[in-house]
Amino acid sequence: MEKQEFLELFEAATKAAKSAARGDGKSSSPAVSRCVDAMVRLREAPESLACELVVDRRYPQIGKSHVLLTDHKNPRIQSEATLLYTLWLRYLYATGREQSPRSDKGKQSQRRDIVHNQQVVVKKKNKKKLVVVEEMVSTTGDTNRDKVREILQKSLSKVANEVVVVEMKKGVVSCDSWSVAASVESAMYAKLGSFKGTQKAKYRSILFNMGDSSNPDLRRKVLLGEISGERLVTMKKEEMASNKIQMEVQKIKEKARDKEENRVKSMMMFQSDSMIMT
Repeated sequence: MEKQEFLELFEAATKAAKSAARGDGKSSSPAVSRCVDAMVRLREAPESLACELVVDRRYPQIGKSHVLLTDHKNPRIQSEATLLYTLWLRYLYATGREQSPRSDKGKQSQRRDIVHNQQVVVKKKNKKKLVVVEEMVSTTGDTNRDKVREILQKSLSKVANEVVVVEMKKGVVSCDSWSVAASVESAMYAKLGSFKGTQKAKYRSILFNMGDSSNPDLRRKVLLGEISGERLVTMKKEEMASNKIQMEVQKIKEKARDKEENRVKSMMMFQSDSMIMT
């Protein structure tokens, strides 16, 4: 993807989002589909290109459109926008870039910038800039949604201490539990709606399995992106269970299947013997 295509896609996404906001905002509307499709394609942009344009002061619309997209009244646009900006922020944090392009180099070595509703502290250490994230996710303003994000983040933060394989631990450390929690919660909200009514049981099931001390596999896969928020919402209880439990369930199913096959074989042999005797 080239720079011009990136900018055109972003412009198309914002225009479609504004159009959807003026209309009925239904997920099936053409404007919503155009906006979501554009953001899906933006997620395919190379990391280097995304980092370059997101921090480039010549394109302030990329930062200014954050609220328009992530707080959009349509849940599809809101969810996809959260995924997109979370991905870009992860790129920036991974490369150690300074989040605000408008900071003057002559200012003191420690300063605060507000970037996309997220507060970061930038320090200089050994002539290198160190980005320390104080708050990785903006609040939604909804008490229930924010609580779900906190619970998810708490569960995801356990992974770093649970992984023992060195190479895997490097991957885990590079992931941000807050941004992943926000992404997962947004997917849950888009699919299930509010944390109430008939969907409360599904919310509780996901949160329980994510925090279950005997199920580190699930939260590790979610943190590393092996299981997306959209996939997590559609998983059954047995699918969310730990690898150990899944293996035990599989063994039980295999034993039951073998038992049934033996029963059928015995019946067929009995019927065959009966026919011979007659």
